[in-house]
Amino acid sequence: MEEKKAHILDQVGQLYMRHGIRSVTMDDVAAELGISKKTLYQYFKDKADLVGEVVDAFLMKDEAFHCQESKSLNAIDKILWIRKHISEMLKIVHNNMEYDLRKSYPDVYRKITEYKRKRIYLDNLTIMNQGKQEGLFREELDSDVMARIVVGRFLFVFNPDNGIFSEEEVRDMSLFDQLLDYHFYGVCTEKGLKYYKQQLNNVQNEN
Repeated sequence: MEEKKAHILDQVGQLYMRHGIRSVTMDDVAAELGISKKTLYQYFKDKADLVGEVVDAFLMKDEAFHCQESKSLNAIDKILWIRKHISEMLKIVHNNMEYDLRKSYPDVYRKITEYKRKRIYLDNLTIMNQGKQEGLFREELDSDVMARIVVGRFLFVFNPDNGIFSEEEVRDMSLFDQLLDYHFYGVCTEKGLKYYKQQLNNVQNEN
């Protein structure tokens, strides 16, 4: 039964990413999975319950993803790896998905926001300390402060509700890249900046 439920959560998560949450009904889910609504309600009491469990499953998968990937990379390459991951997610996630959560499922949205806050902070604190050890980032910078600034960039600057940038702008990787450039020029040593420029050329050539 747990295996079946996990399959449903995975499939519904893909549906939400393609079409948004509000537009996908329980009837749509049942039809997509080839099951009856009665069977669906054996696993979930209503749509809110389904949305909450889909998000929980996604967060668990994301946690494992971060723990397993990019371990062998240096600090700069880890940030560029995160950039690539974000770019790939933007291509497949419906642009109304976060809006739907914010408006219709505020408790779930708060859970995601808190997860992002913790994940972004811990990732960047670790990366800053690693970069210092590798001679890529300036030793005199406070890693905690830098990590919190990155959290602010993601959760405040990239939130259209705050009126700094529009929905279209925050989904455009050119904005992300400009802020990433701003970040690297602020934290890198001469060695780190040289390496970053080399890697940036490689990324641009790939695109």
